[in-house]
Amino acid sequence: MAEDQTEPIEEKEEKRKIRVISQIDDLIGIQGQAYIIGQLKDALAYANQIIELAKTEDLKSFIREQEELIAKIEKLLKEKEEKERKRLSAEQERLRLEKIKKLKTELNQLERSFIAGFIAEDFLKTEKTIDKAKNLLSDLDDTESKSKWQDFERRHIEAKTKKELIEKAQKIIEESIELKEKFLFDDLKLKLIDIIKQLKNNGISEHLIELEYIQKDAINAEKTYLNVVQTIDKLIKEINTLQESKNFKSAISKCDNLLKLAESIKKDDLIETYLKTLTKLQKDLSFQELKETVGKLNQEGLSLLKKGEIKLSIEKFKMIKGSINYYLEET
Repeated sequence: MAEDQTEPIEEKEEKRKIRVISQIDDLIGIQGQAYIIGQLKDALAYANQIIELAKTEDLKSFIREQEELIAKIEKLLKEKEEKERKRLSAEQERLRLEKIKKLKTELNQLERSFIAGFIAEDFLKTEKTIDKAKNLLSDLDDTESKSKWQDFERRHIEAKTKKELIEKAQKIIEESIELKEKFLFDDLKLKLIDIIKQLKNNGISEHLIELEYIQKDAINAEKTYLNVVQTIDKLIKEINTLQESKNFKSAISKCDNLLKLAESIKKDDLIETYLKTLTKLQKDLSFQELKETVGKLNQEGLSLLKKGEIKLSIEKFKMIKGSINYYLEET
């Protein structure tokens, strides 16, 4: 009776074992296809499933076989990953070199553009070219190229500064004539000091000798101008004193001198004022001379009258009348 119960259990276990082996065989078939087409991760997953099934029936040969396969697959995966890593690295290097080649090609084109602009002194063009080059250089780890473009930028700045300073010097040379004529010596000297200093600091010799000559000439012209101003101030005081003392002839002479000096330094306000003063002095002198003439003729007429020389006396009085009429006509 016990023997009958044992036999079905063994058959059942045998059938289960056969079923597991059948499942394992199916998985091995699928695994083989995955392995052949290179789906190693899928083959690895099937290996783990097979081991789990084999463990249920303690199928050691299957377990050992799959463990060996796992080791082989893992090795292949590692080799594949390494190969892919090298491929990606090589691709990245290829792309990097292509990028460098492209950047250098663009930089060469910009270099030609810079040289053309530099020769033509088109500094707006060279400045834009340098900015474009800087953007490219930021993506290019190339010391030689960076050094070259730093030199280009230095040359650009020096040439642009030189051109601007020379133009500024030329403008000041042109302005110096008008400023000197207007006696604006302070403005002229400040401009000359500034441009001469900038030219020297930048090692520019163009126009330097001419500007230094203009500077010396301006200093001498200013001294002359100040001397004239001082002389005019002195003449003004002398004219006032002479006018007060009724020394009209000397005052007129001084006034003439003052007007000539005022005209030489273009003092229009002084000219206007002392033309009026001169006119008044001339009138005062004429009146003074009239008084003297009338007084002298009157004395002569009275003296002749006392001597009984009536006709001659009358002539003297007629002359007085004539002098007065002439004065009135003139004034």
